[in-house]
Amino acid sequence: MHEDSPMSKKTKTLDLECTSAFMVKGKMITPKKTVRGVPEADALSLVRRGKAKIVAAGPDAAGASAEEAEAPALEELTVEELKATAKEYEIEGADKMKKAELIAAIEAAEAEGDE
Repeated sequence: MHEDSPMSKKTKTLDLECTSAFMVKGKMITPKKTVRGVPEADALSLVRRGKAKIVAAGPDAAGASAEEAEAPALEELTVEELKATAKEYEIEGADKMKKAELIAAIEAAEAEGDE
């Protein structure tokens, strides 16, 4: 009756190859570096923003292939996912923003990052 892990719900992970430098927990990830075991929501956010490409599904992905995984549009993300993305961009006040405001702020930050 016991599980192999203390958590019964596994988080799907993906392996990414960096295509444009980004920061993770204070560390710079540079192009061509492979990052393994990235939580799916974070991975898809990085792919959608053009920062990485999926190279393989992580060990917990259970049958998903890199071709099947496609980054969702901002409008398809939940408010919590948008807040997490806004946090990556260090957008101030994101915790108090509504979905439309989060999308606008993220799009502005993405445009600024592409310049």
